[in-house]
Amino acid sequence: MRAPDIACDVLIAGAGPVGEVLALLLARHGVEVVILERWAQPYPLPRAVAISHDVLRVVKSLELGPALDALLEPWGQPGQRFLYQDARGEPLTETRYLPDSESGHPQMCGFSQPELEQLLDQRVDAEPLVRRYRGMSLVSWSTDDDSVTALAEPHDGLAAIPAGEPRRIRASYLVGCDGANSTVRGLLGIELTDLGFDRDWLVVDVVLGDSAPRLPYASQHLDPARPTTLVPAGPGRRRWEFMVMPSDSETVLDTDQGAWQLLAPWHVHPGNATLVRRARYTFRARWANRWREHRVVLAGDAAHQMPPFLGQGFNSGIRDAANLAWRLALLVKGLAADSLLEDYATERLGNVRRIVEETARIGELICTIDPVKAEHRNAQLRQRRGIGTARVNWPISGGTVHSDGSGGALGPQAQVGRGDSDALLDTFLPGPAFVLLGRTADPAQALTEPTRTAWSTIGGLSAHFGTDGLVDRDGTYARWFSDRGAEIALIRPDHHVFGTRTEPESANHLVTDLLAQLQPRWADNLSTTG
Repeated sequence: MRAPDIACDVLIAGAGPVGEVLALLLARHGVEVVILERWAQPYPLPRAVAISHDVLRVVKSLELGPALDALLEPWGQPGQRFLYQDARGEPLTETRYLPDSESGHPQMCGFSQPELEQLLDQRVDAEPLVRRYRGMSLVSWSTDDDSVTALAEPHDGLAAIPAGEPRRIRASYLVGCDGANSTVRGLLGIELTDLGFDRDWLVVDVVLGDSAPRLPYASQHLDPARPTTLVPAGPGRRRWEFMVMPSDSETVLDTDQGAWQLLAPWHVHPGNATLVRRARYTFRARWANRWREHRVVLAGDAAHQMPPFLGQGFNSGIRDAANLAWRLALLVKGLAADSLLEDYATERLGNVRRIVEETARIGELICTIDPVKAEHRNAQLRQRRGIGTARVNWPISGGTVHSDGSGGALGPQAQVGRGDSDALLDTFLPGPAFVLLGRTADPAQALTEPTRTAWSTIGGLSAHFGTDGLVDRDGTYARWFSDRGAEIALIRPDHHVFGTRTEPESANHLVTDLLAQLQPRWADNLSTTG
């Protein structure tokens, strides 16, 4: 007897962190999700090692518990130096990360990806709206006006299992979160824009012992004989990335002994460190030219790949998930138009393209192996005075935002008070949701009755500061509103600002603009007074 068909709202191909975060965000919106993953077990070895403040805000919303904080190593603490060094180890310049941000978290934290994935796996297992099928690989699908019907077959991670029984899955939407070699992208025939930045590197992760030598906290070691990166990789962990050189032998690249040989100049050896893994990677800079086709969408490495020099590959994938989740939830519930997915593609492709291009430029600087060019580069770096703050924010544009100059930036989060409680803003807001935020008064009071009803239909919330609202403990929100000359702001579920207005009574205009962008039919039914 053939196995019964599976039905869900959203089908996700790929159970990596992007796929699982997307699934959990959708579940918070009440959406039923199925995840297909060809591998029987999660990949056990470290990959990403840096999580950005805005992405940490998203991950914290998934209720992973105190274990999440235990695997984080905040950057920007006293004594931490992020150096650019020449071949002799002399500092050329340095950058810094700040211990706080507009998201209420350090600008960047080191972390262990396998440990985070364990927490995500446990959370997925406990979520009744998410079903994950490991050892199943998507092979084909068809679409009609209101659904996707996919076929999956048993898989051992490397190849299909001939005797296995296929399963059919019917969903409203399909999302390809299935990595750089994406099956979904391949079946759609989507081409990639490639910047031609292809560099082979050997990545080595270690846990340092108590007798380990004193090392730079983080370093781009710009030695033309072998460019090398050293970064913190979570509590007690360090990562070295060694550029593969033409003269390297397989003995150096493919053995533990070779990894220790490369670590030797840093005085790191088996007596003071434990080798966690070594792996060769080709760092690439490219993105998919299309991110969706009808009811099928790409996210994560399926849509983009970038060198690791800004630590934004993993973070960009989670941003995709956060940007996409609320859109799919509205579409599944019939509260939005198909154009909302085009806005997703516009926002995320524009954002990722800027990051990839910037990362590739930095990569070209780091990967210089011509000694003459390297010395010229070093001279330019030495001329830089002071310590620059690392860039960690890339606003979105061109999609579901209000055209007022504020739309697309990250919304703020800081400590606020309510009664006897003090916590970050998200603690007091049941989300993810659209939020009307008022500087001194509740902006929802200005909504007309039809607008208020529609706002409630999409799950909109409101909050404000002042005598009868939240307490702005350190003045963060007062400064934020003042800098923008605004009295109200509309924040999207992915924590990006939809728009701001200077008069509290203009809340109705702001909300009706949002509703019209979500679904043009709203514009025919709502008053735009105010």
